[in-house]
Amino acid sequence: MPNSSNIDCLLKQVEIQEISARNFGFYWEHFDQLIEQIRSECVEVQDAWKKNNRKHLQEEVGDLIQAAVSLAVFCDLDPYETLRKSIEKFQKRYDTVVKLVQDDGHDSLCKQPFEVLMSYWNRAKQSIRATLLEHPSA
Repeated sequence: MPNSSNIDCLLKQVEIQEISARNFGFYWEHFDQLIEQIRSECVEVQDAWKKNNRKHLQEEVGDLIQAAVSLAVFCDLDPYETLRKSIEKFQKRYDTVVKLVQDDGHDSLCKQPFEVLMSYWNRAKQSIRATLLEHPSA
């Protein structure tokens, strides 16, 4: 697992590439073009997955990640900070899922259908939203 400084360096490298491309004139004209590129990358990831081609899958997932970082840069967001906040949000939701599952008397969600997992995920989101409404500084 790479450490955070390695991830920061990779994100910074993509950000620098994007800024360089923008300054050179090789850049997205508008937001919708970038969203379409991300959709296209998702289709390519699905295709590589279906073909069970690990090398191609890694390449396509990498393209998708790069497109997501490009989106952050296009939106004038710091890619590292954006990813950090997303990881924190996921961890908070996951921790809430674990608590909800335990409160319901279960040890885990192993062998549960996907719908059950999503039900807990959605409950966690609602719980966190409710907490934020009650305590906006939380």
